[in-house]
Amino acid sequence: MSADGDMDDDDRVLAAEYVLGLLSAAEQRAFEARLTSEPALRDEVAARSEDFAAMTTGIEPVEPPRRVWDGINARLFSEEPRVGLLERLGIGRILAGAALATVLVFGAMQLGVLMPETAPEFRAELSGEDALRFRADYDADTGSLVLTRLGGTAAAGRSYEFWLIAGGNAPVSVMVWPRDAESEEIMLPAPIAAALPGGTLAISDEPEGGSPTGAPTGAVLAAAEVQPI
Repeated sequence: MSADGDMDDDDRVLAAEYVLGLLSAAEQRAFEARLTSEPALRDEVAARSEDFAAMTTGIEPVEPPRRVWDGINARLFSEEPRVGLLERLGIGRILAGAALATVLVFGAMQLGVLMPETAPEFRAELSGEDALRFRADYDADTGSLVLTRLGGTAAAGRSYEFWLIAGGNAPVSVMVWPRDAESEEIMLPAPIAAALPGGTLAISDEPEGGSPTGAPTGAVLAAAEVQPI
């Protein structure tokens, strides 16, 4: 039981579930009975409704065809639907719409529908003998470099090592390729990230585990310039 200015956590949860339409029919009737005599509970329902409705700000409303609602009612209800307290007060449809929009927005966010996916801005295609082929995709906004093996495997006891060659600078190791990996994503340190666009990515043949000297020691198997897509 709640009193003015005194709202316990259970009632806050009930108010949120009521606004979102998550209560059973019996729970809803019991909750609405309380609303007639508990102003604090009514205020909580109004506050939760505003909170959930705010989550849909900026989303253009779409009015579904009448036949959609008729079809839903025909399939879900075998008798005339009860008219709840909020319907009698004329705000039931508003809360129901806000709750539905909130659920849809939350679901879309979970599925990534509303989240803009970043696309790579730079790419390099590296290919060499013995079906060696890699693709490098770089997103300058996030500093993410995704390397994808499209073909080729290092010889037994050897490793592929990726290098960045920028201008007249010495090659800088980017990574040693894990033998069985198909794709790897790495977050580049700032100096390498700044030099990558327009630079050259190269793959060298190195002892297993990578170059022991910090510089390429084996043959360069493939190289390509990192270019804007």
